[in-house]
Amino acid sequence: MVSRWYMRTFRGDFNGISERFGISKIAARVLVNRGRNTDREIEEYIRAEEAKLSDPSLMRDLVRACEILNEKISTGKKIRVIGDYDVDGVCSTFILYDFFRSMGADISYVIPNRVQDGYGINIDIVDKAKSDGIDTIITCDNGIAAFTQVSHAKDIGLTVLITDHHDIPLNNELPPADTVTNPKREDCYYPFKGLCGAGVAYQLINYYADRYGETFNQSKKVVESKYLAFAALATVCDVMELIGENRTIVKKGLKAIYNTENIGLRALLEVSELVNKESITVYHCGFILGPMINASGRLESAVKAIKLFLESDRDRAVAAAKELQQLNNERKEITEEALLRAVEIAESPEYLKDKVLVILVPDCHESIAGIVAGRIKEKFYKPTLIFTYAERGIKGSGRSIEDYNMFEEISKCSDYFVKFGGHPMAAGFSLKGESNEEQMEYLFKLRKQLNENTSLTEEELKPKVFFDMELPPYYVSEKLIEELSSFEPFGTGNRPPTFAKRDILVQSFSIIGKNENAVRLEFTDGTDGRVYKGIWFGDAKGFESYFLSKGDRKLDIIYYPQINEYKGFRNIQFKIEEYR
Repeated sequence: MVSRWYMRTFRGDFNGISERFGISKIAARVLVNRGRNTDREIEEYIRAEEAKLSDPSLMRDLVRACEILNEKISTGKKIRVIGDYDVDGVCSTFILYDFFRSMGADISYVIPNRVQDGYGINIDIVDKAKSDGIDTIITCDNGIAAFTQVSHAKDIGLTVLITDHHDIPLNNELPPADTVTNPKREDCYYPFKGLCGAGVAYQLINYYADRYGETFNQSKKVVESKYLAFAALATVCDVMELIGENRTIVKKGLKAIYNTENIGLRALLEVSELVNKESITVYHCGFILGPMINASGRLESAVKAIKLFLESDRDRAVAAAKELQQLNNERKEITEEALLRAVEIAESPEYLKDKVLVILVPDCHESIAGIVAGRIKEKFYKPTLIFTYAERGIKGSGRSIEDYNMFEEISKCSDYFVKFGGHPMAAGFSLKGESNEEQMEYLFKLRKQLNENTSLTEEELKPKVFFDMELPPYYVSEKLIEELSSFEPFGTGNRPPTFAKRDILVQSFSIIGKNENAVRLEFTDGTDGRVYKGIWFGDAKGFESYFLSKGDRKLDIIYYPQINEYKGFRNIQFKIEEYR
């Protein structure tokens, strides 16, 4: 796939930054490219691990929520946490439930079933709380848009405390809860707006421990040692931007995960063979630990993951962790099956001209439609909507590209949906229709309208790739790599530093990996004759076909330099991110 390459061209005092902070001009340019221009911003970025989170009391309604919770706990009232079935929801629920249980609360939790209940608090959950004698509901990672549900809860006499991080509804109308704690509120003075749900929950218990925790020996230090790992895990898996306080949470939290004393989390590390790694990384959280936690909520119940984190017996924890691992393996299998079918449809002559892919995969489990949509979007770089036969009709999930506001576009087709929601890059929807035939008719109309009305150009259907600067390989040293690695953790909002080099001369290459998903190559840069080692992860056969069709041995590359260690030997390796 042809991509569009752009060099970041932010201006800054590279020489001055280099001198004042004792770093190379290359590293200084990378910092400026990430929006760090002032000494204060650079200091905060470089020393993120030493930084403190903002005062939790600045968050609107947080103090009042803690006062209410203290009163309820003191008088023995029953409290129920209502969470969500993804990693952020699971970690938020665990943080609140486990902490307040340790504070002597009569507390329980409920996680909605993805298929039967859908996202967030609903009327049935509210009514069940009332029938169970619950006095107070506290939501986490949901609730900010639950106006009807919260109104009903108040009507039947429940106290409702909302903690959430999602965007405030467009009309700015907040649910009529007793407290609404969300840093994105317009009247909230908390300086960092990008916390995930578990980050908000973590700050709430931080304040509560500081104010009321002495009796139960719950200090801020204890809170950090027990719960920061879960806030970090949720931050990564909810794909929050790794800037500001999120950078601090994750940088410290990765070490907290590695050193965790939580028996369940330790078991997950053990079955994932991460215990003996030198460190836990963002990759481990996002692609190994997170999917196992998510699998429970996708295929069965997210309660399995919470019970794992509450487990006190190591053998039972390992058995439970293996069960999550097995569920994730099953999820991978059904995802691959659905993906193959979706690719087959997308590559069929009928769909090749579509700029917006609207695909029905009948046997796709509704919980993985979003994963399949994301994979198809990445493969074809087109906005993708994947639909499937769900328990209650045809439902779907969509994933978009940078130049296509999916929520805005599907909003123009609202007549075809029972309900829909989302944001520019992702959405979920349920089709109208009393029968499959009616719903299929709406699906046909949706595909037709989205494609006829789209303004996407062929140029916009090429992915954008940004790099920091052009840099010949001979500038790369172990010292530079160590300097750049200190800017970790990398992820959304803090991408790894990448550099470009034109016209490298490939001396040799070989396809490696049991799935033939990588290419190892040796190249020179056409100047001093030195041979450099590179590696490309991706479609190895595609690389081979492209390279052999060029007629010369030259490539333009975008790369990230790293140290490769193997059997005690260290060498510089160029991880190739893009080639052409």
